[in-house]
Amino acid sequence: MGMDEWKKRLVEWRRHLHQNPELSFEEVETTSYIIEQVKSLPGVTVQSGKDQLGLDTGVLVTVGSGSSPIIGLRADIDALPIQEKTDLVYQSSYKGIMHACGHDGHTAMLLGAVYLLSSLFEQGQLPGTVKCLFQPAEETEDHYGKTGAQYMLEKEAIKDVEAFYALHIDPELPLGEAKIKPGIAMANVDTFEVVISGTGGHGAYPEQSIDPIWLTSIILPFFYSLPSRSVSATDPAVLSVCQLLGGTSTNVIPSEVTIRGTMRTYSGEARKKLTNELRDGLTSIKAYKGTYELKIHHGEPALFNDQKKTEVLASALSLVDPTCKIHSVPYGMGGEDFSHILREIPGAMMFLGACESTREKTSLHQPTFCFDERVLELGSKTLVKAALLSMKRGGDQIDT
Repeated sequence: MGMDEWKKRLVEWRRHLHQNPELSFEEVETTSYIIEQVKSLPGVTVQSGKDQLGLDTGVLVTVGSGSSPIIGLRADIDALPIQEKTDLVYQSSYKGIMHACGHDGHTAMLLGAVYLLSSLFEQGQLPGTVKCLFQPAEETEDHYGKTGAQYMLEKEAIKDVEAFYALHIDPELPLGEAKIKPGIAMANVDTFEVVISGTGGHGAYPEQSIDPIWLTSIILPFFYSLPSRSVSATDPAVLSVCQLLGGTSTNVIPSEVTIRGTMRTYSGEARKKLTNELRDGLTSIKAYKGTYELKIHHGEPALFNDQKKTEVLASALSLVDPTCKIHSVPYGMGGEDFSHILREIPGAMMFLGACESTREKTSLHQPTFCFDERVLELGSKTLVKAALLSMKRGGDQIDT
């Protein structure tokens, strides 16, 4: 396949995936499509299925003879429960499901990388092995509280990988710019649910009830003050209340109110502090004769980019596009389940600018999400270059 055809295929892959999105743990057709694109390529072996990867969906494509060094490249393949509002000719074919986080682009980039790596292998120019993980279920946990990355790690199909790299599309950053930072770059993700209980009663006689809505109004200011009053201003921390559920009538005081939200932190210390302060502060509800039940779920850990692997990935991008402007800044308070992999295997994730300047401004997880498809070539080549640089010198010293 020539380079012109390869570039054309990148766009075709992305648009097919965009038209046919599947939610977390349901990426059956996406998995089949990926396998179909790569199964006959030279030097490629394919693993999939629950026995090999821990889930029915997802694909691990290995390029090479199996010899060391073994480098990992990762793309996420799932979509979101969002109704698309882009009016693109290739917009989602499924009502209420959309690739609104760029995973269609990530998957296309990694497919492109598989093709380039296979060509290098065929020419005898691949000095090692690359494991390309098309990972399912990044966006959502299952009923066990686990995401796709955790299942992939448990099956140990990637345990021999020495360094792992991933890219993420950034629709707010211009094409030709990128973000990559060593250390913590994305947040710990914790969720909470508080059920505040009273006795309920008639709306005309509130003095006869213990009103959980009133108790909620008292506790909400405490929630919103927690990050700034329990964690240092130099240590990022956010608490957001995202759901309030209670009441069924205009004249009935309910017996309970449910509050749900999320806590985001960078450090382990801030994570522990915010959790403990939330638990302690809720006891004030008892002073007003109410009761409560608190559930906290600790989700993805903070994304930690290894110093040396960050240098490798940044150098790879600079070699592919010397004019690209790289910002050494955190990526924000979002979560990313690639962090589970980076806790076990040193590596790094980079955010690639792909703002579609001809359309309205958008962001991740929005129904208007879109990106400049020229980023596909840049990202695919950067992944391959990062793998080759790591093979050449183990990632310890990189000439830029």
